[in-house]
Amino acid sequence: MPELLQNKMKKTIINFIVSLLFILIASPLLALEAIDINQAIRDRGAHWVAGEASVLKLSPDEIRRRLLPIEFKKSSHQAKSYRFSAKVNRLPTKIDWRNVNGHNYVTGVRDQGNCGSCWAFGSTAILESRILITSHTPDKDLDLSEQAMVSCDDKNLGCSGGYPDLAMSYLKTAGIPLETDAPYNSGGTGITGACTAKMQQNTYRVTGFEDVATSVEAIKNAIVQYGPLVTGFVVYTDFLSYQSGVYSHVTGVAEGGHMVAIVGYDDAEQAWIIKNSWGPDWGEGGFFRIKSGTNECDIEDEVYVINYATVPGTSFVLNPASADFGTLVLPDQLSATLPFMITNNGSVPLTNTSLVVTNSKYSVLPLNVSIIASAASTDIQVTYTAHAGKTADVGELQVVSAEVTRKISLTAQTNTRPAQPTNLWPSDGATMQLPGKLFASAFVDADGDAHEASQWIIQNTSGGIIYSGSFDAASKTSFTVPSVTLQANTKYYWQVIYLDERGIVSSASALTAFTAVSPVPGSKGACFIATAAFGSPMAGQVEILRQLRDRCLLTNNLGQKFVAWYYRNGPAVANYIQDKPFAKVAVQIALYPLIGFSLLLINGYMPFVMMGLLLLTAVLYFSFKQKRLNNR
Repeated sequence: MPELLQNKMKKTIINFIVSLLFILIASPLLALEAIDINQAIRDRGAHWVAGEASVLKLSPDEIRRRLLPIEFKKSSHQAKSYRFSAKVNRLPTKIDWRNVNGHNYVTGVRDQGNCGSCWAFGSTAILESRILITSHTPDKDLDLSEQAMVSCDDKNLGCSGGYPDLAMSYLKTAGIPLETDAPYNSGGTGITGACTAKMQQNTYRVTGFEDVATSVEAIKNAIVQYGPLVTGFVVYTDFLSYQSGVYSHVTGVAEGGHMVAIVGYDDAEQAWIIKNSWGPDWGEGGFFRIKSGTNECDIEDEVYVINYATVPGTSFVLNPASADFGTLVLPDQLSATLPFMITNNGSVPLTNTSLVVTNSKYSVLPLNVSIIASAASTDIQVTYTAHAGKTADVGELQVVSAEVTRKISLTAQTNTRPAQPTNLWPSDGATMQLPGKLFASAFVDADGDAHEASQWIIQNTSGGIIYSGSFDAASKTSFTVPSVTLQANTKYYWQVIYLDERGIVSSASALTAFTAVSPVPGSKGACFIATAAFGSPMAGQVEILRQLRDRCLLTNNLGQKFVAWYYRNGPAVANYIQDKPFAKVAVQIALYPLIGFSLLLINGYMPFVMMGLLLLTAVLYFSFKQKRLNNR
């Protein structure tokens, strides 16, 4: 007898024996009345609701067909796998792969029908989710063929049951195609069906799987790192009446085994979130929750995780899917480099993969990768070079292999620190009469950012902070020291820090020493000569000159230099004329033209005066020219 025929007969005999044993051993499927189950739920302090579930509308034989003999719930221990026990720091208190940052990585609920193929549906469900996760394609109802597993996995028994580890092994060695290539029909016929060539072409495969350690922490870690997991559990009679809530067994006997996909957990509810294969009309839209942490119905005994999966043909993914380099601060950060990874999630090797960036502010290394094997990865680096400017730099990293292109959006920008301010007054070693006012240079920023605010700092000779205000939007280039801050005949140091409109601060100006002295007539606002000449810092003439200084001179570099020179030399002139009446009068006469000019300038009349002078000059010029012509 040919070997192929012998194997087929052997499989048929095993199917018959297993089915017969299941019918004889499994207890009768007698659905308990919902009212009795709900009473048992209340008596046991459980947190779920029983009702007329859709599965109870089936005949006892049809219900049996949806379950497995309990021995199938556990591994066959024939397929080689590794033990998963890795830890993730700070596990979230809840994760549900149906909604991760607003995206769904769980495919639609299927219906296995009258076939004991839950082992294939649970395994296919986690393969579909793993592909959506690794390919960065959420919200897509990828539908793979459970029929291909049912018909072609000769290590399992089709509609008569299957083991989770053998199912994982089949997905690794053979894989399954799309549902459209091999539609599921065993649910209607109850027959395993023949394996066809089309069921083994263009297949999606598992590249590695692991048996998760039997601990709640390990299962949670596996869900967080890899996504949904496949597991088996014991179905009791009361579960058939499940409608909603967090299930725990309260009454009834074991009816059989079942394989499902864990798609999340919720610590607050102490629950696993499960995807079933009894159609969307059962339970909570085809899903159910079951108590976690207590191995309820043996659901934590045998759990498997898929490490990675590949799709047929040429395909690859990029991680991360997008990148923001943030804001680089010059001159501190001249450039920034971020790592990226190209992972071949296709079934064939990638050859001559080229990389290019679309913005010259970015660069990528390497520019070409000769080969990347299936399920393998390679690291690349993208560098952004900082430059002065306020506009964000937007670009793309484009990776091309075998006419397949993937793109990553890149974003970065630069903010240059404002120029270090210069202390104008009091200058180093100067004497400042109280009350005092500090003056610094104009704001300079290579990016063209506006001057947002300034922070003024005064220290004593021991380095202690006498005054350190918050960033003040009013006192930007000059600051009146609060009256009680300084003591007369005492040495201090001062400096200032500028803040630009995007929140970057300058370096502090150089510490500048000065000595505070008691106020004398002519001291207000450091207008030394004018105060001495007109006899009071409150004189209107002095106030006009003070406004000229603050509103005009200190707003430009040339004016600032003049003010700094005046502060160095003005006190000596003021002291000289203080007791000399004729000198005061002479200075007053000399200052009046400047005062008049200042009055016109600060009140906005200067443009009109200049226009008038120009017109007068023009009239005089043409009059003089006409007079000369008449005299000829």
